[in-house]
Amino acid sequence: MKIIRVLIVPWLLLSACRGASAPAPQQQEIKPDTVTISFIGDVMQHGGQIRAALQADGTYNYANTFRYMEEEFKKADYMVANMEFTVGCKPYSGYPYFSAPYEIATQAKESGIDLFLMANNHICDRGATGLKKTIDAYDTLKVQRLGAYRNKEEADTSSLLMVELKGIRFALFNFTYGTNGIPVPSPYYVNLQDSTEIREHILEAKKKGADFIIALPHWGEEYHTEPSWLQKEYAQFMFNEGVDAIIGGHPHVPEEGYIYTKGDTVKRVVFYSLGNYVSNQYFSGYTHTGILVSLHFERDAMGRLRMLMPDWKYLWCFRKGQLLEDYTVVPMKEFMEGEEFKEGGKTAKQKESFKTLKNFYPTLIKKDLIKIISD
Repeated sequence: MKIIRVLIVPWLLLSACRGASAPAPQQQEIKPDTVTISFIGDVMQHGGQIRAALQADGTYNYANTFRYMEEEFKKADYMVANMEFTVGCKPYSGYPYFSAPYEIATQAKESGIDLFLMANNHICDRGATGLKKTIDAYDTLKVQRLGAYRNKEEADTSSLLMVELKGIRFALFNFTYGTNGIPVPSPYYVNLQDSTEIREHILEAKKKGADFIIALPHWGEEYHTEPSWLQKEYAQFMFNEGVDAIIGGHPHVPEEGYIYTKGDTVKRVVFYSLGNYVSNQYFSGYTHTGILVSLHFERDAMGRLRMLMPDWKYLWCFRKGQLLEDYTVVPMKEFMEGEEFKEGGKTAKQKESFKTLKNFYPTLIKKDLIKIISD
């Protein structure tokens, strides 16, 4: 059972000093008193996904969206996801104006996601009604949310989320580069990529006694696996101000990650984009690919706090009929080592999708996205 105590309170030109490509992550032993915070990328709701989830009685079933990942989610002390849509505005629709059924949010919470990120470029797709219905839905579920608020007053007190886990205090904040040119409707407020506001969040985190500060930006250029110059500049800015970890999203493909170490301690971490968690995008193997990142933190016997080496897993999104009757996500390596994959698939669509995964996986590993940099 996750026990969480929550307190609400109101850019990277990276030099690779003795840098090394990250080895394949090994499952490390996590002590009982170690805190693990895990993250997935963009939870999308394209039209094909909505139609696949529709049941004969008019309800929507999203159990398969998280079926293979729920165990991983619930292993974390705290689980974070970018929910890139509004909910509850009929008719439900995918791109370009996203509105999903309530059931996707309900299932996400039941599957172990503790924090929904709302600062993204699609949060204003359905205007004030979309924002109201989405915020109301998340609050009714009693799930934590970050990045979009009922008004400026709520934003002033809630844009920084303080979470205490096993006696370690974490500060998290979420912002987006924009809202696709759609003005944020009054009186609602969305955290935008603004250096003054970001600095205020970091200063507030320090005043509130945060042991670690985690920034959750929605940024970058779509379908680029390398971060943009602006992402790098903002990341460097945030590190200089005192942020410990940056976990980003938006490009719909995984981007480079950098883990900066000194001895056996991780000093700072940036994963520029975790890619899609689930979507109907099939432009390339990269749009099928996401990353599950787990950050680990501990207090040693002397009471000193440190961040440990993260774990990360590449995930693969199967579209309707490619594995199950609707959309689902699997951890790539484990799935490819399993009997179901080794058998090659039962249907023509399964056989084709398994072959696509098998052919793409070496390309992904050769891309060598994650780097460990030794100070």
